[in-house]
This record gives sequence, structure tokens and C-alpha cells, in this order.
Amino acid sequence: MPKKTSCPVLKGTLVIFLLTIVLVELAARTPWAQKTFSYRSVDNFHYQFEIKWFRLQEYAEQNGGVDVIILGSSLVNTGIDPVVMAQAYFEQMGKRLRIFNFGVEGLSITPNSINAKILVDEYHPALVIYVTEMRDFIAGVGLEYEQSFLADPWIQYRQGKINLLGGLIDNSMALQIFLPYRNWMRTDFPQTIHFLRYRSRNTSANGYEPENAKGENVDSPPAANTPAEIENFETYGNYMTAPSRLENLESILSLGKNGRTKVLIVEMPVHPTFYVYVGGEAVHKQFQQTISSIVLKEGGSFIPAESCSAIPLEGRANRWHLNKLGAPAFSTCLGQKLVLLANQQNTDFINPDPLNSPAK
Repeated sequence: MPKKTSCPVLKGTLVIFLLTIVLVELAARTPWAQKTFSYRSVDNFHYQFEIKWFRLQEYAEQNGGVDVIILGSSLVNTGIDPVVMAQAYFEQMGKRLRIFNFGVEGLSITPNSINAKILVDEYHPALVIYVTEMRDFIAGVGLEYEQSFLADPWIQYRQGKINLLGGLIDNSMALQIFLPYRNWMRTDFPQTIHFLRYRSRNTSANGYEPENAKGENVDSPPAANTPAEIENFETYGNYMTAPSRLENLESILSLGKNGRTKVLIVEMPVHPTFYVYVGGEAVHKQFQQTISSIVLKEGGSFIPAESCSAIPLEGRANRWHLNKLGAPAFSTCLGQKLVLLANQQNTDFINPDPLNSPAK
């Protein structure tokens, strides 16, 4: 009878395979690998989200933590410069806040309510600022990004749900280094990696990405019969706040009940001509009353748009976004408003946790 050799061979192959995985993982965690492979991924559909995620890790490591995390859409990404904001706060308080801009294009309040909890659990900031505006509360706005974000395995794992793939990605440095290059055989890969590098270079150490564009005719009210404006009037007209989006707001505000983190809701000072889309200033005021009543009920703080509306016309990229000329004005105002809020709440928004850095 021939000897059975398949079992020992199988065991040996398995041992070699497992040993290789361990060695690759150890190599991925060396300083050499971290320096050589500068891009990492958690297989999220949104490469800008990943840039911000890993940039925040670096920021927290280099600065010993983070005091303030600002969340929102592209309005935050290009509209708030943490350096300017921290300087305005420092000039009156004498303390330098560690502020990070986590604005991500296309993310509405629904995915941001999930992201806010993930970031608070990870970094325990003293203050979370969520910057919003009226479009954020329309049910269909940002729906495609919302669905992709919530279906992401890594996001699900970070929410505490059972997801083996998400857990593997979260705990494997080797996978995070490999994933940016996973589609290297696709014809569009060179363009994809080019945009990744470009956006990564343009994103500062504190998450801010300046916008160079200057808006044209921003101060002229939009006309409903103009072909370029028809979609905007259809999307934003007959304005109603979706109950589900208000629940998302309550979810963000609930983070302030942990005893460590305070929550501030800021309304973005969009150009006044935007309100033509939604039916005028009266509709805007009703929106503000709805939001401020929820914020007050949940124990948060609210800064309405008119509190920081002194934005030069040349500082706007369009009716919604600020450019690199408008961002400093808004950022300075926010820093000054934080001073008032700090004095009212008898705090300085400095994170007291010396261990406030991402888990390895």
C-alpha cells in the first residue's frame, strides 16, 4: 500500500503560507514600508474619504491628538482653513487648538452621522463641528454616495457590525498598502492613481484643500427658465426637511452626551441668491428655526449662517462653495465664535487626553 503523503504536504504548504502572510504583515509595519508606500486604502469607494482618514491619523500622531474635528461635505473641504481658524482662537484665548478638516465631497448628513461616531470613538475630540446647509436635509440629495458609504464593509465593521472583510482590512497594514493598487490592470488605473496623487498633494496636513475657482454671476439671482438652472429649481424647490435627515442630526448631537465631546452645528453662509431656489428667505428662516430647536433640545450649540456672512464676493467659487479667498474670512469668524462659545461653556476645547491617538 503506498504511503499517504498528502496530509504532511498540505500541512507544510499551509505553514509556509501562514508564515509568508505573517512576514508580509510585519514588513508592512516597518518604517521603510510606511515611507516607501505612501498611499493606503481601506477599500472605501471614496478616495477623498481615505485621504482624510489617513491624513488625520498622521496629524494625530504628529500633534499628540486632535481637539476639534470639522465634518461636512465639500463645503467644509474647501471652505474652512484650520490654521486660520486656530490662529483666530489663539489671538484671544492664548491657546492653540489642534483642528482637522474632515470635509468630504458628496457626503450628506446621513453618512456623516456615521462618520462622526467613528471619529469620536477613535479620537475622542473635545469638539465636533458639523457644518451644514439646507440641501443637506433634502431626502434625495447625496443618495448615491450615501448608499455606497453605508454598504462599505470597512464602514460596517467600524460601526460594530460583523463583517469579516472589513475587519481584515482594518487590522492588516499589508492590505491597506496593497489596496490602492488593486486595480492596476484596469485601463483607467493610470488616471485613477494620478487623481489620487493630485488630491493627496493638494490636501494639507490638517485636511484643508483650497479651491482656486472664482464664481461668475454669483450675486445675480438664478432664473427658473434658464436651462442651466432647471435641475436646481426642480431639486431644491418645494423645500421640505426630511424626517430621516433630522434624525441624522439628532444622532450627531447625541455624541455630545458622552461627557467628553461637545457638538457645534454651523450653518454654512451660502450666497443669499441660493435661497431663490428654495422659495425665498422665509423658507430659509423656517429651516433655521427647525434646526435650532432640535439643537437646543439635544444640548448642542448652533451658529446660523448670518453670524459669519461677511464673505467677499470674490471669495466664492459658486453659490455654495468658498474659494481660497473666502475660506480665511469664514475660518476667522468661526475661530472667533469658538472663543465666545468657550467662555459661555467655561471650557477651552483642548482635549485633555494625552493618549488621544489612533489605535494601532
